[in-house]
Amino acid sequence: MKRLMKYSLHPYRIYEVSKKIFQNIGVFPNKTLSDYLDYSVDFSQRLQKGERLISGRVRIEGAGLIVTSVVAEGSYLTAFIKGGEANETYYLSYQAQSNLGGSFIQELVMSVVGRKEKAIKKKYSFLTFKPGIKPSDTTPPLNALRINGRYLVTDSGFFMGI
Repeated sequence: MKRLMKYSLHPYRIYEVSKKIFQNIGVFPNKTLSDYLDYSVDFSQRLQKGERLISGRVRIEGAGLIVTSVVAEGSYLTAFIKGGEANETYYLSYQAQSNLGGSFIQELVMSVVGRKEKAIKKKYSFLTFKPGIKPSDTTPPLNALRINGRYLVTDSGFFMGI
């Protein structure tokens, strides 16, 4: 199988599991609504010499947070996570299997911060040089030319800007 992409784990989003079998629930750093990032668990403290992770999955309790893919490489189980609801906390369960038959579970919580922006629909007036021309995007850019409250549009339907 050919590797399609390579990525580097971000040290701020790696949770290191301790040697203790029974430990508290871990905590990932806060995620913003728009983030689509990798969140990893390092199981190296629980693996034997020569043991490595070969597969795994991540389960999430709650709606809105989405795991798009999970990768097991070396001692890391990495989930690529997006979405979530503003000001919600999610319970994640990282479940990994090793090449020597070991099975490992680490439970974590992740809070999603931010607020969802509502789309503001506003009608803009515009001027064209030819009748029947309308701009493709009704939201003018910040540098669009405006005369008497109306935006200027080119013959190809783009806002004129400076």
